[in-house]
Amino acid sequence: MRFVIQRVNRGCVKVSSQIVGQIGKGLMVLVGINDRDTDEHIDHVGDKLLNIRLFDDDKGNRWKESVKSLGLELLLVSQFTLYHILKGNKPDFHEAMGGEQAKILFDKIVKRAKEKYEDKKIQTGAFGEYMQIDMECDGPVTINWEYPAKNKNENTNIEEKENKKGKKGKNKEEKKEEKKEEKKEEKKEEKEDKKEHKRKKSEKKDHKENKEEEKEEKKENKSRKRENKEENKEEKENKEEKKEHKKRKSIKKENDEDKNEEKKEEKKEHKRKKSVKKEHKEKKEEEKEEEKEDKNEEGKDDKKEHKK
Repeated sequence: MRFVIQRVNRGCVKVSSQIVGQIGKGLMVLVGINDRDTDEHIDHVGDKLLNIRLFDDDKGNRWKESVKSLGLELLLVSQFTLYHILKGNKPDFHEAMGGEQAKILFDKIVKRAKEKYEDKKIQTGAFGEYMQIDMECDGPVTINWEYPAKNKNENTNIEEKENKKGKKGKNKEEKKEEKKEEKKEEKKEEKEDKKEHKRKKSEKKDHKENKEEEKEEKKENKSRKRENKEENKEEKENKEEKKEHKKRKSIKKENDEDKNEEKKEEKKEHKRKKSVKKEHKEKKEEEKEEEKEDKNEEGKDDKKEHKK
């Protein structure tokens, strides 16, 4: 069997726009069944899906909790396309189990999981139907798992472990060895968790430092902008003053020119008046001269008359 296990905040399966399966926080699992799979594999599969540790505990330690330990939900969806072979660009699914047999085996997996957990918290898609899947991945965390494992070393040889479980008369030494191995695994996991915790702490510290640096940069940028604004303001004011000064100068110049023009006009008018006065005076003098001459002429005539 082949599984694609995804940690989700929510998951939903629809057929013809009708919801057939829906969960909140938990695991959404795509299940591919091989034509060589049997009922023997079902028990281990149910246990694994319910107990695989893909969630953090309440202290933030990673890979500590499972669906079962946290009381979360499980959405199982059959998908024969997980068993494919690509022939060029076209997929071939001859390794997948046929529909009727695969449905029987899939239903048994679901039933066994429900027996080991709460019925309502295990949902499914619709076997063999055209489905629309909507989900919100959390992380994302996606695990590909195949059982029985092709690699003998994978998961400390699962098949051997299953066989050992099935054997009777397991002696105490073997049990002790198993416990030791389990303890070693737990210690390893604890070390990994500590390393992860340290790494997270270091990342947090770096993030904090980066934030502080960003804040400082923002402050500096703000102060620069302020300074630039003030400088621009001063420049504007200086420009305005210069413009005003030029304007005043220009107005003054125009006024001075107007005054000069007025003075020139006044001078011209004064000269004209002077000239008119002079002419008038000259005329008067001429008239006086003429009067004198007339008088003289009259005197002469009188004298002539008197002599006569």
